[in-house]
Amino acid sequence: MARDYRESEENMEEDDGNWLNSYSDMMTDLLAIFVILFSFAMMNNKGVKSASSAAEATENVVVASEGQAISGGDGLLPAKTGIIESINKYIKEENLSDQLSVMAQGEDSVLLRVKDSALFESGRADINKKSARLLDNISSILTEYKDRIKMVRIEGHTDNRPMHSRQFQSNWELSTTRAVNVLKQLAESSPIEPAKFSAVGYSEFHPIADNRTEAGKAKNRRVDFIIETVSDTKKPDSKK
Repeated sequence: MARDYRESEENMEEDDGNWLNSYSDMMTDLLAIFVILFSFAMMNNKGVKSASSAAEATENVVVASEGQAISGGDGLLPAKTGIIESINKYIKEENLSDQLSVMAQGEDSVLLRVKDSALFESGRADINKKSARLLDNISSILTEYKDRIKMVRIEGHTDNRPMHSRQFQSNWELSTTRAVNVLKQLAESSPIEPAKFSAVGYSEFHPIADNRTEAGKAKNRRVDFIIETVSDTKKPDSKK
């Protein structure tokens, strides 16, 4: 009978061990399933976020008719960018890269730089037919953005070679007269409000190159157009 009791105890211990092993195996399997499900959930979440980010990025980029990307959710071109692109196109078409240059200046301004030889004869300030045509073309470009141009300042600059003639007593008079004559030509050919134009002469005192060389002097003799635009993302209305 004692042997039967020991055998019963051994059987119970064996059953307890089997039960614990089965329970342990089940918990391991459940943990593995949970890990797999959690991994799938994380992957799906990342996929949704990636798709959402891609959709947002697509909404914020609109492709222009010429294949250039234009930033802005409404697909509209900033005035500064449009003016620079239009002037660069004109420079390329007319082969004027040695006479004109254009660049961004600050957040909302454009600097158009024109060598004096493109506009004036040496020591003179009157507008001839050639320079009038050039200014009319510049005016046409600016007209496209007339409602979003805040100000156009025209600056006359000279080199440091002394000026003394019957018409101009110094480079102050020469640079100022050139700037004013350019302003008049633009104002007459452009629908931009005259109040948005201003002119100033800086004589020789705002050089961009070394006046000790002829090449430097040639760079300093120039007319600068500072075109300040409104800070928006609207495209020009060509019908106006």
